[in-house]
Amino acid sequence: MSDARPAPGADAYRALRPPPDRTPWRQARFCAVDLELSGLDPRRDEILSFGAIPIDEGRIVLGSATQGLVRPSGPISESSIRVHGLRVADLEHAPALDEAIDPLLAAMAGRIPVVHAAAVERSFLTPALRRQGLRLRRPMVDTAVLGLLWLHERDGRDRRHLTLAELAGELGLPSHRPHEAAGDALTTAQTFIALASLLDARSPESVRSLVRADRRVERIRAFQMP
Repeated sequence: MSDARPAPGADAYRALRPPPDRTPWRQARFCAVDLELSGLDPRRDEILSFGAIPIDEGRIVLGSATQGLVRPSGPISESSIRVHGLRVADLEHAPALDEAIDPLLAAMAGRIPVVHAAAVERSFLTPALRRQGLRLRRPMVDTAVLGLLWLHERDGRDRRHLTLAELAGELGLPSHRPHEAAGDALTTAQTFIALASLLDARSPESVRSLVRADRRVERIRAFQMP
């Protein structure tokens, strides 16, 4: 008899496909995701907590939000604790990553992830899913990139990376419990809806146009090069 724990989230992630590229963004299903980490190097650092909030038809489904803690396999640096406040003692009774990640996989199943600074989240999610025998699906919306597009339309000039809190401030939105996964996921969700709505008012946005927004930023920067 197998001792393997049931993994309904992993099964759902494997079975459900994200919406097609041409789906208008307000008809697509998204999931705002935030990870709190022990550091930024996926070779030695770990996921410590996560928050995930579904977005359906351009609206936050707060009642279906999920969050979780992850027990690390090693120490957490003082510099990391100063950012998110999570200590080893706070996480000692949390499940290890292979078990803890299943609710996150369930939340992401059949949805396009929305994150701020996608390269960081992707670098940690990719190996975490690989441990479950899964591949992280490529489509991912980055609010940092959408923010650069919108700010260029608003100001007519290129801007560099903004933190989530800075971008929310530019949009006149609150930052909910910064550096807490559930709070940052909510801020990410609200920021995404605001940015997608503002960009869509200029030209209709789809899943494809939002997940490929980085290419639009690259074209803007190439055009502006002296």
